[in-house]
Amino acid sequence: MQRHHRPRQHAARLALAAPLTLIAAAATIAVTLPGWAHAQAQGGQPASIPASRHHYDIPAGPLATVLVRLGAEGGLLLAFSTEELGGRQSPGVRGDFTASQALAAALTGTGLKAVPEGAGWRLVAAQQGADEAGAQTLAEVVVTGQLFDDPVTEGTGSYAGPTTTASATGLRLSIRETPQTVTVITQQQMKDQGTASISDVFQNASGISVQRADSERWGFSARGFSITNFTHDGVPRLSDGIYDWGTTNLDMLFYDRVEVIKGATGLLSGAGEPSAAVNFVRKRPTKAFGGSVTAQIGSHDHRRLEADLSTPLNADQTVRARVAAAQQDRGSQQDRYRQKLSAFYGIVEADVTPGTRLTLGADYQHLDPRGTSWTGVPVFNSDGTRTDFSRSFNPAANWSRRVFTNQSVFAMLEQQLASDWRLKVEANTHHSRHRSTLASASGGNPDPVMGEGMYLFSGDFEGDRRQNTLYASLEGKYTLFGRRHDAAFGARWTDAKTDGLLYAGQYPLLTGSIFNWDGSYPEPVFTVDGDYAQTERQTGIYASTRLRPTDQLSVILGARASRVLQKARSSYEDLGEPTGQRESATTPYLGVVYELDPWHALYASYTSIFQPQALLTLAGDYLEPLKGKALEAGVKADYLEDRVQASAAVFVIQQDNLPQYAGFVGNNEERYRGIKGVRSQGVEFQVAGRLTPAWNINASYTYNHARTAEGTPVYGSQAMTTQPEHIVRLFTTYRLSGAGSGWTVGGGISWQSRYESKVWSPTASDYASIWQKGYALLDMNVRYDFTPKLSVSAVVRNLADKKYYSGMGLFDTLYYGEGRSALVTMNYKF
Repeated sequence: MQRHHRPRQHAARLALAAPLTLIAAAATIAVTLPGWAHAQAQGGQPASIPASRHHYDIPAGPLATVLVRLGAEGGLLLAFSTEELGGRQSPGVRGDFTASQALAAALTGTGLKAVPEGAGWRLVAAQQGADEAGAQTLAEVVVTGQLFDDPVTEGTGSYAGPTTTASATGLRLSIRETPQTVTVITQQQMKDQGTASISDVFQNASGISVQRADSERWGFSARGFSITNFTHDGVPRLSDGIYDWGTTNLDMLFYDRVEVIKGATGLLSGAGEPSAAVNFVRKRPTKAFGGSVTAQIGSHDHRRLEADLSTPLNADQTVRARVAAAQQDRGSQQDRYRQKLSAFYGIVEADVTPGTRLTLGADYQHLDPRGTSWTGVPVFNSDGTRTDFSRSFNPAANWSRRVFTNQSVFAMLEQQLASDWRLKVEANTHHSRHRSTLASASGGNPDPVMGEGMYLFSGDFEGDRRQNTLYASLEGKYTLFGRRHDAAFGARWTDAKTDGLLYAGQYPLLTGSIFNWDGSYPEPVFTVDGDYAQTERQTGIYASTRLRPTDQLSVILGARASRVLQKARSSYEDLGEPTGQRESATTPYLGVVYELDPWHALYASYTSIFQPQALLTLAGDYLEPLKGKALEAGVKADYLEDRVQASAAVFVIQQDNLPQYAGFVGNNEERYRGIKGVRSQGVEFQVAGRLTPAWNINASYTYNHARTAEGTPVYGSQAMTTQPEHIVRLFTTYRLSGAGSGWTVGGGISWQSRYESKVWSPTASDYASIWQKGYALLDMNVRYDFTPKLSVSAVVRNLADKKYYSGMGLFDTLYYGEGRSALVTMNYKF
C-alpha cells in the first residue's frame, strides 16, 4: 500500500479516510476507544484522549479480540493491523480506567506498549518504550472521532460476519455471544458469487431451502418452516409468502450484508414463524471519498450496469452521503422471457453534535418483466404418464407480466447518552405497487401425442400497499452487585394498508398442441368484479438483559408483548368472511452462554413466536394463529484472531396451527385447516471466514426432520411440497501468489437431498406423490486483478448443466431450475 507522508497535525484527518483503504489492503479492524475531546495532551496522554475514567469488563482472549471489545464499549476509532500482533493473547480489561490505562491493561504481558504520538498511538516493543526516537513501529494506531460503532463487511475481503450484531436480542453482541445460530452473507461473498438478488443469496446460504413458484416468485424456508420475517436495518417489512409483492426479487445493491437468525425470533420481530428472521443491513456512507463502477454481461443476454459513490460533504467529514444505482436487462433459459430492473439508493449521514447522528435515506426498485409465467408446466399427461418439457419451454403468453415497484424513505436519529447508553429512533415508510396481467398455459393435462387438453391460467391483479413503521430502542450497560451488565428496551408500531381492484379471471381452453405453443394469444379485457382493502397494525414492546454473574457466564433474559390487528374487506367475497381479528401474545426469550476459553463458548436458548393468519377455514373463520417455540444448544468458536467463525447446533422446533390445504368452497375460494403438533428437529454446522489472508471459505451442513404429530411429512400450504432434509453448501476462493499473482480462483457445491410434492393425478382422481431426487450444483469463479482498482471476474453456475426441478406442487405444476450459465463482471474502484 502506498503511503503518503503528511504533517503530523493532519493525522486525525487522515485517519478518517484511512479505514477502508487499510481494510482492503490488510484485514484491518475498526475498533473504538472511549472518550473524545479536543484538548491538549497532559502527562504523556495523546491530545485527543481525555483523562476521564470508563468502566470495562472484558475477559481475557486474543489481543485483537480484546481490542475489538475495548473499542465496542467506547467512542473513538482505533485502526490497527492484526497481522502484526503475532497471535498474542491479552489478560483482558476489568475495572475503571482512562483510555491510556485501558490500553496498558490490554497489552499487559504481550510484549507491546502503546506510545503516544501526536493525535494517536503507535505500538512498539515494550523494551523500546524508553527510547521513543528509536522505537520500531509494529502497527500504526490512530485515534479519531467515531462515536457510533457500526460494523460493516464491505472492504474486509472476508466471509466472516461483523464484530457485533443486535438482530437476535436487541443487545449488541458478537456472533459468538449470541445464543442462536447466526448466518451472515457478507459483501465479499456476494461479489465473489456474482449475486445480485435475494434469491441468488439464499441459494448459497447455510440451511435455507429455496423453491421457485414461477419466473418471478420464490419461496424460502429454514428448519422446516417458511421464512416470513424480513427486516431492513431492523425495521420489518410485510411479506405475503407465495403472493410476493416483489419481496423475493429484492436487489442487493442497497445492502452491505444479510444476517439470518435461525429459529424463533419473537423477541424483536413479534409475529412470524419459527424458521428464521432475515435482516438486510444497508450500506452506510464512508468518511473517505470513494466508489466503484461495475459492468456485467452474461448468458441469456444478461446486461447490468452499476455505480456506487460515497463522499464526505464537508471538510470535517461530519456530513457524509452515498448514492448507488443499477440498471439491468436480462433474459432467462425460458424462451420469450425478458426482465428489466431499475434500482436507486441514496443516504445522508450527519454528526449533528459529537453525541448525535441523523440519517436520512431512500431506495427505489422497479421490476418490469415480459413473458412472465404463472406457475410452471403440468406434471402428468392425460394418460397418467409424466410430462417431459424442455427447460426452455415457456408457458407464458408474450404479454404476460408482473410489474412491481417498491420504494422506501427512512430516517434515523441516534443519541449517545450518559453511562454507555444509546437511544435510537427510526421512522420508515414503504410503498409497494404491483400490476400483474398474467396468462400461462399451465392448466390441465395434455394428450401425450397430440398435445391437446391444456387451458390458460389468466387474470388481472393489482394492489397498492403503504406501510409506516416507528421504532425506538434504548441500549446500554448498568452495574449490579459490582458487575457490569447489558440491557435493551424497544417499542415498535407498524401500520399497513393495502387496497386494489378485483378482476374476473379467465381460463379458456387452448386449441392446438401445447407442444407448438409460442406465446401467441390475444390479450383479453379483464372486467372489474369488485375491490378489496386490508389493514394490519402491529404494536409491541420488548426488554432484554444480559446478566454477567461470572466472567465466563452470561444469562440473557427477555420478553416481548405484541398485539396484532387485522381487518379485511372484499366486495367480491360473499361467503361471510369475517371483518377482522385481534391477537395478543407475550413471547419470552432465555439464553445462556458459557465461555470455555477465549475461543470457544457453549450456549443454549429458548425462544418463541406467534403469527396471526389471514387464511380461512372451511367454516369461513380465520385460522388460529401459528404458535411456535424453539430450543437450541450448541458451541460457537472464533479462530485465527476472529477471522474465522464456526458453530455447531442441535435444535428442536414445535409449531401448532400450521396451515394445510383443505379444499375449495363457493367460487373456487381456497380453504385451509390447522395442523397441531408439527415438530422439526435437526443439527446445523457452519464455518465461515478467512483461513489465511488469501483463502476464504463458507461451508455448512444442515439436517432437519419435520413431521406432523401423526408422523407424516409436512407440506407447504400453497405449494404442497416438503423441504429437503439435508443441505450442504460450500464455497471457497483462494488468491494465488508468485507466478499466479493477481489471480483468484474458487468454486463451490450446493447439494440437497430429495424432497416430494403432492400433485393431482388425472387417472387416479386423487393426489399422487412425486419426488425430486437429491442433486448437486457445481459453481466456479475466477478473478484477475489488473491493478488494486481494476478487476475482471467470471462465474459459471451449474457447471455440469444438471437438470432438476427448482419448484414443485403449486397448482399441480413443475418449474425447472436454471441450467448452466456464465456471468462476466468488470469492476473499477476509485
